[in-house]
Amino acid sequence: MKIVKVKQNSEEVERICARGVAPTEEIHQKVKKILDDVRTCGLSKAVEYAQKFDGLKSKNLRVSEREIEKSADKVDASLAKAIRQAIKNALAFHKHELKDLSSWNFKGKDGEILGQRIRPMRRVGLYVPGGAAVYPSTVIMNAVPAIVAGVEQIVVATPAKDGIHPSVAFVLRELGITEVYHIGGAQAIGLLAYGAKGIEKVDKIVGPGNVFAAIAKKEVFGTVDIDMIAGPSEVLVLADSSADPDFVAADLMSQAEHGSGFEASICITDDMQTAKLISECVDIQVENSPKRELLEKVLEHYGRILVVDNWFDGVAIANHIAPEHLEVMTREARELAKDIVNAGAVFIGPWSSEPVGDYFAGPDHVLPTNGTARFSSPLGVYDFVKRMSVIEYSHKAILKNGKAIAKMAETEGFYHHAQAVLKRL
Repeated sequence: MKIVKVKQNSEEVERICARGVAPTEEIHQKVKKILDDVRTCGLSKAVEYAQKFDGLKSKNLRVSEREIEKSADKVDASLAKAIRQAIKNALAFHKHELKDLSSWNFKGKDGEILGQRIRPMRRVGLYVPGGAAVYPSTVIMNAVPAIVAGVEQIVVATPAKDGIHPSVAFVLRELGITEVYHIGGAQAIGLLAYGAKGIEKVDKIVGPGNVFAAIAKKEVFGTVDIDMIAGPSEVLVLADSSADPDFVAADLMSQAEHGSGFEASICITDDMQTAKLISECVDIQVENSPKRELLEKVLEHYGRILVVDNWFDGVAIANHIAPEHLEVMTREARELAKDIVNAGAVFIGPWSSEPVGDYFAGPDHVLPTNGTARFSSPLGVYDFVKRMSVIEYSHKAILKNGKAIAKMAETEGFYHHAQAVLKRL
């Protein structure tokens, strides 16, 4: 793995920050055509695209509860136990988020009542990738915060050519999700956003997907809300000479194996000898990996060990990159982690490997990528609620403030705004 000496704002750091997948105009046009067809023609086009791209063999998109039950029964006992505990952990974590989501109001000195009401969205669509991949954790991490928020209806769209995978079906059954449709890609996003005969549109779409699904989510934003446009996965490890180089190397591999070629596996260290040890461990793990060719491709582009003169520079570079996952494996890990302000999730200490967060700990694994942790947050209960302002003015308050309100309206040229208040005086 390549070792590079860097300082803040070095070319290598900027190159890492600039990475990303740029979809072609041809893909954009294909997505727009699919969305327009589903919006204007409804269910018939959705079914047609599902048959063409997703392996749907009938004209019925709905996956029956019996199919889900039958598939879920195939999960072995050890996986069932792990999934149940992962769900329990996620529920426990997200319930803590409710503490910051209470409605409130206050009474002003003239009797006016002002406040804010928090209400959950009613219907949310969850896109779950299918095909060769299997993602039961996607269902857990996207559905649990919606459930905790109080969302009434959760709808799942997933391409299931060979049927719902047992692990995904098991999670659906555990969470009580029964409205599931066999459809993927842009056509699934269109169906969720616009609805069709017998299928009500949703208020928000969440969940990862391929480039077609990602572009489609961007296109329908405004018609519905979306979680985010997810980019390639990334991990950044801060490691000093106290870190186990084999641990660091393994965690770097955990993100590289996603395999799009644009993943970033970055280590920042203040010690050249540590950098060399980590590089050697990476080479050994790649050499012995069943995914060797894939890992080599990813690491060649965005696998780097960055050596800094001091941790002031190291932390500054980490905050500039603003990674999806950031691990701290240093002597004073907890103290150093306090200086991290831009990251999707921070993993502190040698035992907090990134997959612990991906699958089990409880915090959500839907995280901002491509530097968007500078202004974005992990998916949570707050993403499935709406805030409403509440204004209840008193007679005394309108008499006292009416002329001031009217004056502001008149200044902006809104005669009838002013009259609506002045008639009450």
